[in-house]
Amino acid sequence: MRTAVHSWSFQRRFQAESAFTVREMISLVADLGFTGVELLTGAAGGNAGHLRSDDPHEVEAIVRFAQGRGVRVDCLSTYNDFAFVPNEEWRLANIAYIQHWLALAGSLGVANIRMLTGYYVRGHSQIRLQDLVLDGIRACAPHAERAGVNMALENHSSVFLEADDIRYLIDAVGSPRLTTCPDPTNWSPGFLAGTADAAERELLFRSVAGIAPRATQSHLKIQGITPDGQLMGFGAEGLARLLGIYRAAGYDGALAFEHVGPGNALTELPIAKRIVDQAIARLAPVGPIAAVPAPSSPTSQPQADHA
Repeated sequence: MRTAVHSWSFQRRFQAESAFTVREMISLVADLGFTGVELLTGAAGGNAGHLRSDDPHEVEAIVRFAQGRGVRVDCLSTYNDFAFVPNEEWRLANIAYIQHWLALAGSLGVANIRMLTGYYVRGHSQIRLQDLVLDGIRACAPHAERAGVNMALENHSSVFLEADDIRYLIDAVGSPRLTTCPDPTNWSPGFLAGTADAAERELLFRSVAGIAPRATQSHLKIQGITPDGQLMGFGAEGLARLLGIYRAAGYDGALAFEHVGPGNALTELPIAKRIVDQAIARLAPVGPIAAVPAPSSPTSQPQADHA
């Protein structure tokens, strides 16, 4: 495992400064000692995210620039909603958008796209929305397989949010290129703030363990550093447990930091890197985690969306 940086860490700066470019962001994190990045690509319909371009030549130039700075683009962070029933044209555009980025990632040697599922729409059948998500991912799976790129599902959307649901979805699609991108605190809004109770904290770790064996990318939100020099919300014990789950699952990829404030990213990211790097170095080799029985069907209740 190794520490990396998601471009979301500089979201406020991207919004406030039109002159701030993804190349500048890559240079900043390279200077901090990071060797991997995940870059936000935007969404279907013209939003180009932090890249500010979806032109293949420009995206290639950005990837090559990163390589020149000793930084690998681990993942292109796409947005999609395959359950957007209010506008069928845009829903279909989401599928074409993911197919496009899979091909582009493959041509550039980027191993992953971060992918979502969809969001519940009140007044519409949850089963129908789940079926639409399944159909959308199945339409993309052959493109992922041809490109040699993983569709790393993040537990972010409200359709198929829970770990058992994600595992059911992966089994139902049946593609080796449908993988996961765990973002632990998406399952617990109060975890980073320290307001999650014991049951909610335990659910977070159990959920990570449920999908970590299929992970090819991961996120780690950085909200701040505690006075005793630990990651806010996790502490030394929680971080060690999280990393131990990944190690036991065989995950050896990036831990892409998403700095979510309110402090300064440039100040706190290198501190977080030191904390996590040291915690990784302390991990002992362990056996596989206990198997979690595969679910037979997705849950039927709508889930709250988390950032």
